[in-house]
Amino acid sequence: MKFISLDASSAFEKAIKTTSKDNKVIVCGCDEDKAYIEEALLEATQTPKEIIRKVANLDIDHWFNERRAKLLSERDLGVLTGEWREESSAKQPFMLASDIMTGEPLPNLIGAKIKTNHNWKVPAYFNFGSWNECPAPELHCAIWKRWQHKYGAYIVAVSNDVIEAYITRPPKTPEEAMELAWEQFLYCPDIVDQGVETIAKLAEVLINHENWYFWWD
Repeated sequence: MKFISLDASSAFEKAIKTTSKDNKVIVCGCDEDKAYIEEALLEATQTPKEIIRKVANLDIDHWFNERRAKLLSERDLGVLTGEWREESSAKQPFMLASDIMTGEPLPNLIGAKIKTNHNWKVPAYFNFGSWNECPAPELHCAIWKRWQHKYGAYIVAVSNDVIEAYITRPPKTPEEAMELAWEQFLYCPDIVDQGVETIAKLAEVLINHENWYFWWD
């Protein structure tokens, strides 16, 4: 992995164009994000190849089921699920090329160039995860492999605590969106608990939408 400078006005367009290429561009954020990423890489106890090899032995359906049982033992299912109303018009934009406080484009945007044949392998190159509720790097890879196959989901941005993705086959029906919203909540509870508040509200944003955003506290 090699860090590069990016123009905020074209960074995500460039990242999207490289999703199907072997040399992928990933938006990473500001200098502070870069410092945290470098720290995570220094703390890595396994190589990207070792992380990726673990993916074949993971049962993601089993992981989702265990995660769901654990979280629901502590929650009110009805309150957590909420009620579907309608497709939301407030779609999530890409975030990591902008200042989170002002919304202005970052003047010194950092990116990374990664040589890998499949986009779902990207988290392995960042050693992303294994803190608090954030899954281990191999679980990130396995989940994104599933979503890449099912939804055409491609990671285009990774910071120290954020992943953003471009989606080529988003869910088209409320039922599909609710199924995906449950998986995304189990993967990243913060997007509901500290964000939209219910699974149904998350589904309303996911339907027919090309951007996904995940953040772990």
